[in-house]
Amino acid sequence: MSRHRHRAAPTTLEEHLRRMRKEFPDIRPFEEADDVNWWNDGLEALAANQLQRAETIFKQLTLAQPEHFDGYYGLAQVYQRRHQLPQAILFADEAIRLAQAFLADGSLDPSTMLELKAFRSQLGPAASSAA
Repeated sequence: MSRHRHRAAPTTLEEHLRRMRKEFPDIRPFEEADDVNWWNDGLEALAANQLQRAETIFKQLTLAQPEHFDGYYGLAQVYQRRHQLPQAILFADEAIRLAQAFLADGSLDPSTMLELKAFRSQLGPAASSAA
């Protein structure tokens, strides 16, 4: 009996990030000159329902600014629209985790955190995982 290995969808945040790094090997954290525009470009793609384009932009933003929540939040929105809730939850949870540091140092408006948490609550409970 022959076995075919299908490439399984990533199930952890680290697996997603590893695949993203392979997909965009030239993106260097904290060194991209045009990454400041990627958030707005991604939002424009989302508004136009160009989910593949939005996903690409937000992946690049996540890799370029790995300690900022915007790229993660953008990807969570893409995956929500695609009804890929486990992925949306992973990225929304990471966006909130990262945003906590910005909230703590006063560089994040509390209303933004409320928006993140409201978005996350729409996704439902986290899937239980065997850890």
